[in-house]
Amino acid sequence: MEETGFENLCSPRTHEFAQRECGRISKTDWDMADRLYERMQSMMKEITKQIIIPSSDRTYAPITCNGNLRLYKYEKNMSFGRHYDGSARISRFKGGNTEITVLVYLTSCKGGATRFYLPSSSKKGRNKKAKSENSDGIAFEPEAGAILMHLHGDRCLEHEADPVLDGVKYVLRTDIVYAPAQS
Repeated sequence: MEETGFENLCSPRTHEFAQRECGRISKTDWDMADRLYERMQSMMKEITKQIIIPSSDRTYAPITCNGNLRLYKYEKNMSFGRHYDGSARISRFKGGNTEITVLVYLTSCKGGATRFYLPSSSKKGRNKKAKSENSDGIAFEPEAGAILMHLHGDRCLEHEADPVLDGVKYVLRTDIVYAPAQS
């Protein structure tokens, strides 16, 4: 991987973690997160009409993107094995939690699809590599300018990033932060 500030992530699959090989730049930038969210307002209005995130607080709603911004670089043969995205508490907002993963595809490439697997009828532990009834999963092909959002935390589907076959896949990752109305 060329020297451009990317941290090389290369880890084999373990009982606790998925196999991963890619480059990553991680930065906390709440101003940029707010600007990204502002650009996504129309999408978020549609999403919140269709997806209800359970909460005992009726004012719990999306408020911004997570300031933890990550830029991933997948070169030929790099991939990210089957895994679930977890939720994170966001202490900046009282009662704030991440609820939705946001992937912004910055380039197109051959291969490198984000592939989701439906839960199997024989529930196995979330940390085990449970095979779904459809082992091919549902693939979202990388296309420059596309945005993929999916629930994470307890409602996350198992998913993976297929190996890149040709080209380079750049993906910006953040999350949608939900919180009760701030007083």
